[in-house]
Amino acid sequence: MTVTRALLLFARADVGAIEGWFRVEDGRVVARDTALDHLPPLEPDERIILVLQGDEVTIRWIELPALTDAQAAAAARIAIAEHSIGAPDTLHVAIGDVHGGRRMVATVDADLLQQWIGWAQAIRLDLHHVVPLPLLLAYGDGAPRLWDRPGLSVVRGHDHAFAVEPDLAHAILCTIVPEPMDDARFEAELPAALAVLPLDLRQGRFARRRAWRIDDAWKRRMKRLAIAAAILLVAIPVARIGRIAFDGWRMEREASRVARLALGRESLPEGANAAMTMRAEALRGPGIGFPGGAAMLFGAVRQTPNVELTDLDFSAEGVLTASVTGASAADVSALVGRLSQSGLAIETLPGGDANRSTIRIRRA
Repeated sequence: MTVTRALLLFARADVGAIEGWFRVEDGRVVARDTALDHLPPLEPDERIILVLQGDEVTIRWIELPALTDAQAAAAARIAIAEHSIGAPDTLHVAIGDVHGGRRMVATVDADLLQQWIGWAQAIRLDLHHVVPLPLLLAYGDGAPRLWDRPGLSVVRGHDHAFAVEPDLAHAILCTIVPEPMDDARFEAELPAALAVLPLDLRQGRFARRRAWRIDDAWKRRMKRLAIAAAILLVAIPVARIGRIAFDGWRMEREASRVARLALGRESLPEGANAAMTMRAEALRGPGIGFPGGAAMLFGAVRQTPNVELTDLDFSAEGVLTASVTGASAADVSALVGRLSQSGLAIETLPGGDANRSTIRIRRA
């Protein structure tokens, strides 16, 4: 993990309490303050790092082969279980890179880490990394380095990385004589330590998730896409209806052409139905037509006893005139009634006698 430009927030013991902040850029500390209200605007490539004091974090080195992150975390949890005061299930385990067959393992209370991340999110700070303070002490070879601060001693060495009360540091180191550091040296070597940070607590379930933010440009693109989709939703049915109407018009014209060609008369009107109707009227006559009218008349006469058809005429207006005789006037009336039931308009002409009548038949 390499960091070149960063904003460091130095945490106190209580969640939400900040001792101060450093801004590191171009290999040096370029700004500092103790109040969060004075934070400078962040650059696009600037990392936000929360620095825990270190006494809440336990750092060890464990012999682990090159396993996957999940396998290494599980193996580390088993290895530290017998050395852990609290329940292993309440700890968050972070794994560093493989170095000489060993891997740095840091454990911290999971609830504490979640509270710090939640606090940062509440004040609109997206933490890129969370690291313990001992890892910010630049270290190469030689004796461990000791940085005494008010109420806290921070140690970083080849096999040591911890923060404890000042009286306990030398007891833990026993016969090892540390190399002292002061505030000025810590600040001067801080960029070098950031460039080779061996571990980040933000991993596993606490890994940083990229927040999906809706900007104005995205809104404008979505608005244009919505307008285009709405236009397509309207245009497609309109185009389909237009195509159907055009195809229907072409089919009707083709049917009219075929009808005129089949009937052998180019003078027939447009439209297959109109052309066929005109041709049918020319063949059978207007109105009900002679074939149809005569068929219905013949049928009625056949079904009416004692009635005979004596004369039949069909006019150019489509009116069928028939002369009938019967044994009595009742027989003729029965014929007229039967024709009326066929939906035709029946008119009895005056001038006939009791046994002879002239009737006109037309479309009702």
